[in-house]
Amino acid sequence: MNVSSLPFFVRELGYALFESKGKDQFVALTEAPAWLLDLWGPMPAPPAEINLAERSPYLENFLDEARAFWKSDGSGECRSETWVESNPAGREAPLQAIALRLQDKPVLALHSPDLVFREQVQTLQTARNALLDHERLLSEIQTKEILLHCIIHDLSQPLSVMHVALDCLSDEVMDAKHKKFVELGKNASERQESMIREVLQIFSADLRATLDAEKGAASSPNLRKSADAVITSLGPAFEAKQVRLVLTASQNADKNWLVRGEESRLRRIFSNLLENALRYSPAGSSVSIALEDDGEFCQANVDDQGPGLPPDLRPSQIFGLFSKGKQGSGKAGLGMYFCRITVERWGGSIGCASLPEKGARFWFRLPHAAAAPAEQNKHAAHELTTPATPPEIPHIEGPLRILLAEDQDEIRMLTTHQLERNGHEVVAVSNGQEALDAARASQFDVILLDEQMPIVGGVEAAHKIRRESVDATKRPYLIALTGNNTDEDHQRLRSEGFDFVLGKPFRLSALTDLFQRSTPSGQPNLPAAPATRNTEHPGGFPAMLERVGGDAKLLRQMIRTFLKDTRKRMSSLQRQIRRKNSPEVAALAHAILGSSAIFGASEASKLAKQIQALGREAAFSQAEKVYELLKEEIANLERNLRGYVGHNRLSSDSGTARKARRVAPKGSR
Repeated sequence: MNVSSLPFFVRELGYALFESKGKDQFVALTEAPAWLLDLWGPMPAPPAEINLAERSPYLENFLDEARAFWKSDGSGECRSETWVESNPAGREAPLQAIALRLQDKPVLALHSPDLVFREQVQTLQTARNALLDHERLLSEIQTKEILLHCIIHDLSQPLSVMHVALDCLSDEVMDAKHKKFVELGKNASERQESMIREVLQIFSADLRATLDAEKGAASSPNLRKSADAVITSLGPAFEAKQVRLVLTASQNADKNWLVRGEESRLRRIFSNLLENALRYSPAGSSVSIALEDDGEFCQANVDDQGPGLPPDLRPSQIFGLFSKGKQGSGKAGLGMYFCRITVERWGGSIGCASLPEKGARFWFRLPHAAAAPAEQNKHAAHELTTPATPPEIPHIEGPLRILLAEDQDEIRMLTTHQLERNGHEVVAVSNGQEALDAARASQFDVILLDEQMPIVGGVEAAHKIRRESVDATKRPYLIALTGNNTDEDHQRLRSEGFDFVLGKPFRLSALTDLFQRSTPSGQPNLPAAPATRNTEHPGGFPAMLERVGGDAKLLRQMIRTFLKDTRKRMSSLQRQIRRKNSPEVAALAHAILGSSAIFGASEASKLAKQIQALGREAAFSQAEKVYELLKEEIANLERNLRGYVGHNRLSSDSGTARKARRVAPKGSR
């Protein structure tokens, strides 16, 4: 290339070169490109000098760095950040300056990285949009989890009341007409429970992938790091309102702050509590986070200097759905409710109180995660006392002394009534702390603990009861009452120290069977699990009919629904396996699993569960092989069910249904 054409070439590339003549004076080495003429107008031709610092205030600041670079012995270049300037018409252009040495001369290159700049802006915008999408997704997941919790607990709780109340009525002396009315009520509650379970299957399959992240010590979040991250994220909002946000300086970052839970949800709990504190904090005040470690649990306190809690709301109401005081200030929504159900699901507890002088404290407690070996050793004694199989209730002459902890008034009253009616001595309390106080004050044979209770949850209460029981042979028998009814949930509660798990809505017949003490050896007959959980086949029509409370019409409807829906689900499952659609494969397999389990088809349920797991792992070739086995099992189940439906249209077995009700244990359906 001819040397004389080099300046033209540089200009066409969009660069303008200037040689430094000292201070802020420069001489142009090339003709000005179009973008520079549009921005600064005509440039003086050499050897005339130009003061670039007067042309651009930002460039004036960069020239100090450029002069230091030219005086140094370093090689390479000194590049400025990109800045934006406007021409006389107001059109903006991005600029960047580069300090160089060319043939030992100090040279400044200016160019407009318009394309690069726009790509950077697009990247930042894309990242911002992705962050907003992520926030919307988290919000949607939070809403779904709240809805799922409402189905499990807020709908199953009144259903439990219906079951227990009808059980109590069925034991009363009444004529045939009134017994028929009670039977109708039982059948209606059974149908209601069946519908709730179907809705649960849909939502639980949709959320299973996100909930699986909570399992295992590897995913245990760090309470301190989560608090730091949320403080950084919400810092600008607090600054805008002139409220100080601090993490108490005495907190030791080197401590083991690993807790049970999942990182994104833990941060959302902190965010919800801090946003609530900011809403009520006046300008010039402060909000602080303090962390405490009592060995087995970690506690986080969020303190503000606002007006304190509304006088018309109890702390338990504040964490309810759409809670709002009579004063009408603040926002009614789902945030506090999400905090409560999430903390309680992780085995913790949450609460709030007004501070003595001014302000309010919102706190939550979570169990330490057993992630570190040191932590595992610390609780080794506790873990060794957890039996591999459920022990039997000690044989005691006379009635059992039972402690019942249940925060739902109706369930507590009816369960107490029925247990006392069966001859047991019952002490009933409404939360975990009252259960701990009662267990410390008196000796009990059996303690029933609701998993999710205010003040102290069932899991925390179970931990403390086991730890405080010096003699393991005299320890009370611990039973968990829970609305989380999956096998994983039952196993989780067993590993937390419970001897037995009863799912909600529970039936009094389950407790009656559990406490029955009429075996030949004089020892109680304690089942390790409900009898229908591990059946290898449907067990015949009488077994299925008894499972639905003797309602032949309901059973016929369930079978027809199964026959209609399962064929479509199996076809869809095969199609989604071939399409390699992981979420759909897992969801469809989960639905088939649940519907097969209703009829006691354990082999079909086991195969469906395998496909569900293979779908999540994207192991489609293996899933296709298991599908063929499942297809055969479902075909066998369908043939049996069609036979039951067609056998005199179920009418010839009505006597069997009556017999099943007569020989069933007291209070069963």
